[in-house]
Amino acid sequence: MKWLVVWRSSFQKIGAINDSTPLVKSLIYWEATRSWPRSNVAMSDYYDHHATTFIATTRDVDMSESRGRFLTALPTRPGGSARILDAGSGSGRDALAFRLLGHEVAAFDASPAMVAATQAHAAVLTRLMRFEEFAWEHQLEGIWACASLLHVAAVDLPGVIGRLAAHLVPGGALYLSFKHGTGDRMNDRRRFTDMTAERLAALLDGCGTLGQPDIWVSWDCRPDRASEVWVNSVVKKT
Repeated sequence: MKWLVVWRSSFQKIGAINDSTPLVKSLIYWEATRSWPRSNVAMSDYYDHHATTFIATTRDVDMSESRGRFLTALPTRPGGSARILDAGSGSGRDALAFRLLGHEVAAFDASPAMVAATQAHAAVLTRLMRFEEFAWEHQLEGIWACASLLHVAAVDLPGVIGRLAAHLVPGGALYLSFKHGTGDRMNDRRRFTDMTAERLAALLDGCGTLGQPDIWVSWDCRPDRASEVWVNSVVKKT
């Protein structure tokens, strides 16, 4: 990336470009994603190309019940606020909800368009990052992974969840949700790892540092997808 930094700096000195210039944004995205597996890039491209529709159909979805179960599980902290990471933040809907409740919120997403959407809507620190390379500089009271881990390959999920759990304080809580199903599939160039309650319980049990999960089934809150079933869980670090 050295050449990109030098090229960018040289032109910025004369006021020709900045990081929001379309060409520069494209180069930064290419540099950040060129080592990703093609399936990950394809999924990121899907959300970038369908950003307007995705945001319009998800930003106002009522996730208050699941957020409430998650917040109830968070450990107490002096001052009452918790450090919450919205992992796969999408439109920024939940990051904003947590911030308005007074919590310290940050986020990440693999799609540049979703990173921009979260920053604009929720006004929180949002990074471009994949689950498979997740790292954070401090521990957290809660990690919220709503409809995001479902894009991680089944073979990679134990390691990813273990890495998330390692960033929780003792007693910290992880929320995760998957579409109900029994296997892995592709749809619109996106990989989906589906879960049953039993499959999710076995996955979480194998992570070692997590306690007994609270698992429940819910129906999609979007009016046009009311028949779709989701498997949710809140699980705490022991």
